[in-house]
Amino acid sequence: MSGFGYNVLGFGANASSAAGGASDDEFNRVSFLSHFDGTNNGVNSTFDDGSDSNHTITTNGDVTQGSFNPYGTNWAVDFSKDDNPRLSCGSSSDFTFGTGDFTVEFFVFFYSLTSYQTPMSAGYSNDSGGMFIQTGNGDGKFQFRSGGSALVSETTSDDEANKWYHIAFSRQSGTLRVYRNGVQTGTASNSTNLNRVGNILIGSDQDFNIDGLLSNFRLVKGTSLYNSNFTPPASALTAVTNTTLLTLQSNRFVDNSASGHTVTPNTGKETIGSFGPFLTDAVYDPAVNGASAYFDGSGDALRVSDTASLRIGTGQYTIECWFWFDVLTSNNSGIFAKRDSSSDYWRILATSSGVNFRINSDVVSDSTVVNKKCWNHIAITRDSNNDNRIYVNGSLINTISSSVNISNTGTVRLGEFQADAGPMTGYICDARIVIGTAVYTGSSLTLPTAPLTAITNTKLLLNMADGQAIDSAAQNNLMLYGTAKTSTVQKKFGTASLLLDGNSDYAEIPSAAGDFGSGDWTIECSIRLVGNVSSRDVFIAKWEKSGNKRGYRLAVINSSGNKIELKTSSNGSGGTAIGTTVFATNLNSYTWYNIALVNSSGTVKLYVNGTADSTTHSLASGAPYQNPGIVFLLGASVPSDPELFFNGYIDEVRLSKFARYTSNYTSPTEPFADKGQ
Repeated sequence: MSGFGYNVLGFGANASSAAGGASDDEFNRVSFLSHFDGTNNGVNSTFDDGSDSNHTITTNGDVTQGSFNPYGTNWAVDFSKDDNPRLSCGSSSDFTFGTGDFTVEFFVFFYSLTSYQTPMSAGYSNDSGGMFIQTGNGDGKFQFRSGGSALVSETTSDDEANKWYHIAFSRQSGTLRVYRNGVQTGTASNSTNLNRVGNILIGSDQDFNIDGLLSNFRLVKGTSLYNSNFTPPASALTAVTNTTLLTLQSNRFVDNSASGHTVTPNTGKETIGSFGPFLTDAVYDPAVNGASAYFDGSGDALRVSDTASLRIGTGQYTIECWFWFDVLTSNNSGIFAKRDSSSDYWRILATSSGVNFRINSDVVSDSTVVNKKCWNHIAITRDSNNDNRIYVNGSLINTISSSVNISNTGTVRLGEFQADAGPMTGYICDARIVIGTAVYTGSSLTLPTAPLTAITNTKLLLNMADGQAIDSAAQNNLMLYGTAKTSTVQKKFGTASLLLDGNSDYAEIPSAAGDFGSGDWTIECSIRLVGNVSSRDVFIAKWEKSGNKRGYRLAVINSSGNKIELKTSSNGSGGTAIGTTVFATNLNSYTWYNIALVNSSGTVKLYVNGTADSTTHSLASGAPYQNPGIVFLLGASVPSDPELFFNGYIDEVRLSKFARYTSNYTSPTEPFADKGQ
C-alpha cells in the first residue's frame, strides 16, 4: 500500500460512492477517473445561475466545466515543467538550526529517478553551515548534506517512480536520523552547526530540481519529532510547536506556519495541483466540494445579459470569485466584468503586474502580484459608508471612498473584460454578485473553504457545478468537442457513458493526467462499437493534436480484422503491435470490452477483458510521455482526420500512475472505486 491517510476529508462527506462504497488503497496514484454518469445528452458547457434570479448563461467558444476546484486538502506542487523551477522562502534565522534539534519533512513523488534531485537547499552543499537535501546519482536515496559532506544518508530504499513517499530528517541530541515512510533508513552521530542565514529554496538548488511533486514541506526548529519508527502522517501536516515553515499544502503558494514567510515561485511554471499524497475517505460531490470553468484563451467566455437586478447603483455590493491563470502576461486578462461600450462599468482583470479592479474611472487596486498555476481569491465590496475595498487572497489591498452610480447596462462577462477582448487562460470558480450587502468589511477576510451559496441579496451565482462528464478524482476539467455527450442509452456500469459519433467527436483532458514520466502506468476503459470500423477507431491517445509529437495510441483497425492496434511513437517513429481479440462486426453482437494498457518497467502489455491480448511491446525510446504539448485524448488522435474518430461508447476511464496488472486478472464487475478508503 502506497497511500497515506485514513481521516482525510478531501471530498464531500455526504456523497455516495459510485462503486457502492468500494475503496482503492492506491487512489492517490489515480490521475483521472470518469464514470460518465451524466444525464442523457449531457455536456459540460451548459451553465446554471444558482441565484433566485436564474439568469440565462450564454457560452462563447468552448468553455468547459468540471471538478477541479480550490477547496480540497490534498495539494502538491509539480516542479517538473521547467529547467530550474523552485520556490524561494526568503532569508531568515528561522531556517538556521545551529547545533540543536530539528526536523525537516516532506512528501515526494518522482516522475523519474534522475541524478541529484534536490527538494531543499539553503546555500550550496559545500557552504559551511548550509543545508542541502539531495538524492544520489540516480539511486533515489536521500542525503542531508552540509559543508560538502553527507551528514546522514539512506542506506536502503525501495525508491521507484510514480509512488508517494514520506521523507523525514530529524536530529535529537546529536543523533541525525532519516526515515522513509516512517521506517528509519539511516542514522549518524552529528552536531554540525547549521548556522547559515540565507535564502531557502524548495524544489531545487539552482542546478538540480525535483522531477516530480513535493507536498507538505515542514521545518521544525528546536524539536526532533521522530526518534524511532512511526506511522507516516495520514493527513495534511499542522504547525506544531516550533514550526518555522509549513508549505506545499494549500491551493496557493503560502507558508502556513506562524512565521508567514513569503513563498515565491521562480519561473511561473511551478504548478499547484490536487494530485496529493493522502487517501480521500469520501466520493467527490460537486455540491460539497466545488467545481470550476476552464477558459482556453482563444475566445472562451461566459456572458449574462443585463437586467435591472444586475445593476449595482449607488448602494452596497460584493463581487467575488476564485481564479487560476495558466498564462499571465503583460496584456490584460479579463476575469469578471460588466461592460459593453458605455463608461459606467466595473471589471476585474489581471496582468503580470497585478490584479486591477475599476469602477468607471476609479481604480480600487494597486500592483498586487498574483501567481500563476495556483488558485487566487478576489473580493470587492462597498459598505454603507461608501468605502470600496479590494481583497486578494484574504488580505485587504486597498480602500477608496466612492459613491459612484454603477448603473451599467452592459453584459456580465467571465473570462474576458469586454466583448471578445482580454481573454484569460485558466479557471474560474464560484463567481458571485451580491447587490445590497457588503459581505466583507474588515481588514481581512477568511477565505471560503466550501462552495459559495446564494446568501441574501445574491443576484448571480455561478458554481460551475453542472458538468456531466467529470473527473471523479477532482483534478481535471474534461473538454468535449463536436457533439460528444453523455448518453443513458448504453453504459458499462452506472447510469450513462460517453457517446462519440465517429465523425467529429472527441474529449480532451487539459492537464498532466496522462503524463507518466519514466514510471509504470495503467490506462483502463470500457468500449462499445456501434458501427463497422471504416479505418481506425482511436479510443485512447497521448498525441499532439496538430504536429508530430506522439506518445501512444489505441485503436480498433479494420485492416487487421477489427483487432486492437497499439502504436507507440517518438516524433513520428516508433513501434506497433496488433492484438488478437476480434471485435464483433455484427450489429446485433456489439458488446462491451474492458481494455487495459499497462506499462511495467518499460514494457507495455494489452489486456482485453482481463486477459493478455498481445505480445509485449517496448515503449519507443524517447517518446514524449510527459511532454506538456502532448494532450490526452479520448476518441481521436488527430482531430483533423475523420478516419481516426471513434464511433461508439466509452465508459469507466481510469489513469493510474503504476502498473495495476502484471498478469491476467478478473475483469471489473462494478464501477472503479472513487475514494481511497
